[in-house]
Amino acid sequence: MDVNPAVPVLTGCTASGKTGVLLKLRQKYEIEVVSADSRQVYRGLNIGTAKPSSEDQSVLVHHLIDFINLDETFSAGMFAREAWRLISEIRNRNSIPVIAGGTALYLMALTGGLDPMPSKCSGVREGLIVLEREAPGVLYRMLKRLDPLTAAATGEGDIRRQVRALELYALTGSVPSALRKGGDPLLKSMFRIVGIALPREEHRRRIRARAFNMINQGLVDEVKSLLGAGWGRESVLGRTIGYREVLDFLDGTIASIEETVEAISTSTWHLVRRQKNMFGRLEGIVWVEDNPDLIEELLFGERGF
Repeated sequence: MDVNPAVPVLTGCTASGKTGVLLKLRQKYEIEVVSADSRQVYRGLNIGTAKPSSEDQSVLVHHLIDFINLDETFSAGMFAREAWRLISEIRNRNSIPVIAGGTALYLMALTGGLDPMPSKCSGVREGLIVLEREAPGVLYRMLKRLDPLTAAATGEGDIRRQVRALELYALTGSVPSALRKGGDPLLKSMFRIVGIALPREEHRRRIRARAFNMINQGLVDEVKSLLGAGWGRESVLGRTIGYREVLDFLDGTIASIEETVEAISTSTWHLVRRQKNMFGRLEGIVWVEDNPDLIEELLFGERGF
């Protein structure tokens, strides 16, 4: 067996069925999952992120779930560093590390799809945020003038990414689009990436069923509990699909539970469209439908484990 076989990666958009496939793989392989999910990393966000249940986690170990508090940040670079540490530890236990999740930026950072960039600079960021507060829309206009390509990819409403793009320009003197060199080919060769792709109507059906199940499982009570603990709309709750819509329901902006389910479903579908765009930047994915046998063959085939 190869001393350092390619690391298997299972990805796909939200509600594509990754957890079910992983549990089936666990029946045959000694695997441990390194979660590449930018919301399941938070403690307390359980139902609304479709976090694996405690029963599922007792069968299949998941890492980087419940890893940080709601007032902490977790970047793509931090994920990559933690993931490499876990890959080594899991292999030392004679188990197989499987990276699994739908946050493409995390996967790009891990698999060599991102170029090295300067760390955050609080002084630059604070100055940019003050500018935006005093003149809403100014950051997008600045970015559009400096770097039209990055502005188009970022979008007018994404202040966080506008701040990062302008921060990079301030720190390097180069526009963000010029800093992208294509990543690290050596790292890219160290992973075998399989993505689950569903037919459009089936995916939309699963998304709506997922939203309905979250409400039935107690998402409203989970949000009330988090509000009671002091977390409000200004926290990660207000930036997370499912929680944001329930906050609107509790505030009276959304009138009924039925409308809340529809709002969550719509927001999730919009997220899926953004995820698909991001996956277009992640090289080497083999896309298949939700077929556990084929996914197993692709992840653990002759050249693998």
